[in-house]
Amino acid sequence: MLPPPSDPRPRRQRGALLPGLLVIGLLLAGVVALDPESSIRNLRRIAGIEGGRLGPAAGSVEGAGSYRFLQTQRGSDEPVAYNPCRQIEVVVNPDGAPANYDELVDTGLARTGAATGLRFVRVGLTDERDVDSRPGLAGRGPVLIAWATPEEYPELAGRVAGIGGSTAVGFGGRMRYVTGQVILDRDLFASLEGRGTDEAQAIVDHELAHVVGLDHVDDRGELMYEYTGDRTTYGPGDLAGLARLGSVAC
Repeated sequence: MLPPPSDPRPRRQRGALLPGLLVIGLLLAGVVALDPESSIRNLRRIAGIEGGRLGPAAGSVEGAGSYRFLQTQRGSDEPVAYNPCRQIEVVVNPDGAPANYDELVDTGLARTGAATGLRFVRVGLTDERDVDSRPGLAGRGPVLIAWATPEEYPELAGRVAGIGGSTAVGFGGRMRYVTGQVILDRDLFASLEGRGTDEAQAIVDHELAHVVGLDHVDDRGELMYEYTGDRTTYGPGDLAGLARLGSVAC
């Protein structure tokens, strides 16, 4: 969540052979039931059809900076993240969006993808607006990016510029993000048109970092600073945190 620039507030023999195969099949079914994602991944590797990461992981970032994760795996400091072996599909609802929304979305996805190594793919436009009935526990779905007003989406009240986040689902004791959304204040973005793209782009990038798993920090040198700051691009801590989010195992 990021407040607008003018606001100081916070912003997943054959007879003998058949019984043996049956036992193996039952055992495999049991293993898959216990840990579906990792078991299916291992079976795909054995069969030679596991594609691995879709892109190289971002390198570690040196230098001072701070970052926090929205969620970590139980009993660990490993972040909950998207699966880097699956592309993250994105749909955009252009209703109420600024004229340059394509540029803002494409730039934000490119920057966040480069910082994490995750692969974002825009799969079209949508008229979907009901964020409360999005996929998640019911299944995977594209990340939604939309513009709205506080009347439609109350969390935008209080001059909040945007809301971003993802839904995590458990797979064999581990959590994965499977879908997410970014909801942006349409009136604020309308007011930023004609003033350059830096401020509007910073809001989009900030919310996309929430989608992949970064939380707010108290460091003014980071884009994930909770309040409006001078930075309009990812800082050293942001980049270090994003690199970790993109470096988790498939």
